[in-house]
Formats: sequence, structure tokens, C-alpha cells
Amino acid sequence: MHQRILTTHVGSLPRPERVVTQLFAQDSGLNYDAAEFDRIMAAEVADVVARQAGSHVDVVSDGEMSKISYATYLRHRLTGFELGEMPRAVPKDLDDFPDFKERLAKLGA
Repeated sequence: MHQRILTTHVGSLPRPERVVTQLFAQDSGLNYDAAEFDRIMAAEVADVVARQAGSHVDVVSDGEMSKISYATYLRHRLTGFELGEMPRAVPKDLDDFPDFKERLAKLGA
């Protein structure tokens, strides 16, 4: 009897620009429309789930759409965490891909 292996994935899926814009506004403490944030996230999660189902992914996820980073969204869930300044180290392997490095810098990544 042939049984297939179920498929899934772990982690973030690429986010559309309108999601990234909302996430940066929320995370940086800028004034943003929470209802619009929720509307955009709901629409994009529905889209990413539909695309996974259309690709025959058996166990779908929200693709981490509403989370700016696994390391920072915690402060939106718990008290006692606040924004601070910390220089970001640029991974050395990006030196081999200057165009990609520049694109990431422009996105604030």
C-alpha cells in the first residue's frame, strides 16, 4: 500500500509590500490604523493559505504574515519589553552579493 508523505513548511513566507509597510509602522511605534492593519493581515493570510492549498501543501500556516520578526513580535504579546537601539551586524556572506545587500538595506532588513 502506497502512502504519501504529508508536506508543510516552517517559518516566514515572503510578505507583500503593503504587509511590510504595516509591520514597520506598528513595530516602530508610528501612528497606524489598527483596523486597517487587521484588515490587511486577514486578507494576506487568506491569500497565503489559499496559495499553499493550491500548491497541495497539506499542513498550511499563516506564513508569519503578521509578525515582523520571530525575535521582536514578543514585545507585542508581553509587557516589560521596549524598543532600544542596537547596531545590526551585516552578515559577511552578503559581501558576495552587493546588489542583494543594497536591496536589503533599502528595505531596512
